[in-house]
Amino acid sequence: MKILHTADWHLGKRLDSFSRMDEQLLVMEEIIQLADQQEVDLVLIAGDLLIRSIPV
Repeated sequence: MKILHTADWHLGKRLDSFSRMDEQLLVMEEIIQLADQQEVDLVLIAGDLLIRSIPV
């Protein structure tokens, strides 16, 4: 079984007034592509997924 482990995405995190959502979406796409290419069976996200309960 292949497992891809990631952690602490902090979706919704901003740098002052600058949203990082565009770059976060690009990284998620990369993770999906990597999981497909490597034929990963499970993607494990540990740590903080969101920066707060509702992403900005």
